[in-house]
Amino acid sequence: MAKTKTVYLEYLPQFSAYGIAKDVISKLKDEGFIADIRLPESETVKSVKNAPTMGFLLGQDKDADGKEYYSIGQTYLTTLLNTGANLKFLDYENSYKQMSSCHGAILPGGAFSNPESFYIDGKTLGDKEGKRYFAYRAVIAEAYKKHKPLLGICAGAQMIGALLGGMKMYRNLREEIPHPAVHKPQSENDVRIHRIKLLKNSPLSNIMGLPADEEYVLINSRHNQSMVHSALQDYVDGEPKVKMTVYAISDDDGIPEIWGNDDAGILCVQGHPEDLAAVGDKKMQKLYDYVVQKSLDFKQKQAQKTSKSKLQNRQKDSNFR
Repeated sequence: MAKTKTVYLEYLPQFSAYGIAKDVISKLKDEGFIADIRLPESETVKSVKNAPTMGFLLGQDKDADGKEYYSIGQTYLTTLLNTGANLKFLDYENSYKQMSSCHGAILPGGAFSNPESFYIDGKTLGDKEGKRYFAYRAVIAEAYKKHKPLLGICAGAQMIGALLGGMKMYRNLREEIPHPAVHKPQSENDVRIHRIKLLKNSPLSNIMGLPADEEYVLINSRHNQSMVHSALQDYVDGEPKVKMTVYAISDDDGIPEIWGNDDAGILCVQGHPEDLAAVGDKKMQKLYDYVVQKSLDFKQKQAQKTSKSKLQNRQKDSNFR
């Protein structure tokens, strides 16, 4: 069994985020350790009793001198702490093994190259997948293998949709959709709010605590790629590993905004609900709470299986006495 060593995130004011230098994690791996990445105790909110452990795949930042960090933005962190879950942070060196002790995972947004097979345009531009893509894939693979819940945000949602749901993507919304809604703001300080429409019979009303007749909600986003319109998905060949149902679409241009599989505990959100949840939007907070609850259900089922197995082993032992 691989050895672990605990290391702590620290506040990085240059990014307004918490993080840890990538070379620290790489050095530990060279020494034969898997990093157990945690928040400093001064920043940790006491978790709810018996809470599940949620893995969060860290993003990345680079300072002016070129030094690279794994990081988590403040809005993600605030929203996660509000769920009451135990938090573990995943890096790009050890994500598959780190996931083994988690009951569910959150895959955040980010910019990185996807396989050409994800896109519906059929082009081959020569982009190469990097370490970050393979870390996302590793987390999804471990979760799928063990039936663990997943929450995907923006690029994380796209990865889950493509790898598990067999969904195809638009490479560039501005080029491929006539008169699309503005899904990507012009600057980091521009919070793009737009309206999404909840589709009939989706579980979103229950998940978000909405009245049954509430058809629209506001969300914000910052992406220039997306999953293709639902009608186009019908023409995609092959069977998905997990059937995805579109729960909500952009009211302006109809692209999928939220999709998932309730039975599998998978929820994919194209926008960034954590930006609104962190300042008190309870509807957006509930999207995170939902997957944490699904992960708690998973944890309890695993505990029941373990207890049953131990009981059966004790009964077998007693038969030989």
